[in-house]
Amino acid sequence: MPHPILHPLLQYSQHDGEPGGRSALVWDLRESPISARHVSALDRPLSEFELSQHATNPPVFALRVTCGIYPEDSWVSEARNWLGVTVRNVLDAIFVTVRTQITYDEWNKLCPKQQNRVNFMFDARWRRAIGPTQVRESGVLRADCLLQHIMFAGLSAASTSEDDNTYLLTLGRPKR
Repeated sequence: MPHPILHPLLQYSQHDGEPGGRSALVWDLRESPISARHVSALDRPLSEFELSQHATNPPVFALRVTCGIYPEDSWVSEARNWLGVTVRNVLDAIFVTVRTQITYDEWNKLCPKQQNRVNFMFDARWRRAIGPTQVRESGVLRADCLLQHIMFAGLSAASTSEDDNTYLLTLGRPKR
């Protein structure tokens, strides 16, 4: 049995779309999934109908997402739904993963140069926040560790194993 086919909104494409890059979605992972937009209609958020569609065909009950840019192998997003994982479940799982505060051990595994880069991203995030004190006190998030690679660019099968519902998240930089 082949790998389940991903919903078109989640699929990575090798061809650049305009203006969003390599995905049918334009989504900055630092923002809630409700901010995701269609590449073809940036003024239109995803509808409840689109978000509630199954993430794969045939539907799966669990789906894992990994990313080569993540500095830690343990940063795995897991979407679960006994009725079948939906597009919303996948986007929410990714969002929860990147919005998690990094641990002391994770911070110490970063080299000093990387720590400086992450600090720069963290400082920029809390300074532009509506409630900067609260954001600063919440600490460095995994999203800060992504540096400029914060745009969703799609998912692709991570394995040739038929029973492994693991997908690789591709990230991109914002278009300027």
